[in-house]
Amino acid sequence: MKRLMGLMIVSSVIAAPAFAAVAVNASASVAAVVNAPEANPQVVVQKSIDNLVARIVKERKALLKSPAALSALVDQNITPFVDIPGIARGVMGQYFRQASPEQRDRFATTFKQSLIRTYANGLAGYNNQKIVVKPYTPGADMNRAQVDVEVTLESGTMVPVTFQMVRDGSGVWKARNLIINGLNLGLTFRKRFADVVEQSAGNLDKAITAWSPDAATIDVVKAKS
Repeated sequence: MKRLMGLMIVSSVIAAPAFAAVAVNASASVAAVVNAPEANPQVVVQKSIDNLVARIVKERKALLKSPAALSALVDQNITPFVDIPGIARGVMGQYFRQASPEQRDRFATTFKQSLIRTYANGLAGYNNQKIVVKPYTPGADMNRAQVDVEVTLESGTMVPVTFQMVRDGSGVWKARNLIINGLNLGLTFRKRFADVVEQSAGNLDKAITAWSPDAATIDVVKAKS
């Protein structure tokens, strides 16, 4: 169970920048991505994984000593390239329409912060796992893509990871969902949020305050164990 939990967190950490172009190292890279977005999402994923892994390996000691550095590393890879509002909207599900604009914004912020904490805590778990990005085949919708990746654990077990991506108005690919070993994290988080709302007696403010993706991830691990 612990191994699968670690894989899910680490895969998510690595996946976070894989929904956009190479932006791990500097703001200049971010500007380049925005000005000239990569058309092939497979290339986006591969370059992003390569750059983030290189940085993790190079800065491992410093990152392990500084929780703030871990959070900053995750934040700079999530904020520009992951569709946080879109993901948060999906997680809220039916309650999104009931929520006020302020509640929607607050949940998006809470969701982002909780993911950063979760990813930062799992970042140290990366231990040179083999990661292979599979060839990409475009679908009928040119603004949506599915990029498949294989992560091989130290034990030799191969775990499939699927990145569901969307292209925004400026042509940049962004994350919309993550599926690990057939388990859809977006749907799992949505179920978790619905449970939290029920536990909060339908009070969205309380549910937003109580939200944590950690419990949802644990639910996924239990389901797979």
